[in-house]
Amino acid sequence: MRKLLKQGIAFVGISGIGWIMDFVIFNLLNLRSSYVAVNNMISSLVAVCFVFCVSTRKTFVQKDGGIPLKVKFVIYILYQIILILLVSQLLALIAAGLYQTFCGSIIGDFSAMAAKILVTPLTMCMNFLVMKLLIERI
Repeated sequence: MRKLLKQGIAFVGISGIGWIMDFVIFNLLNLRSSYVAVNNMISSLVAVCFVFCVSTRKTFVQKDGGIPLKVKFVIYILYQIILILLVSQLLALIAAGLYQTFCGSIIGDFSAMAAKILVTPLTMCMNFLVMKLLIERI
């Protein structure tokens, strides 16, 4: 249990850095383009690569005799592509709903940013579970 807690804390820290990268890139792209879903796909893939590379070195212990790390990276990227596609659509819906509901207020003005913040806890938990399973169990 203690190991799991340490890994969780480490992963949250690494993911937090990745999330900041994602968040900054996402919002910079939103300044140029109103395609929230596409912007999220681009920014998320950058962050995903960072989190995988760092967390496989600093957080998780590679299973001896398991499949090679490069194959795990490909599997993780495929998982992330599916997740990003689904989350990007969800973000677009949430952002549109926030904009319509709070039009003219600060929440409406930053609806895409607010939507990104709202979905982060769910995606972070899912990513931790998938990474732990993929790196340490397979």
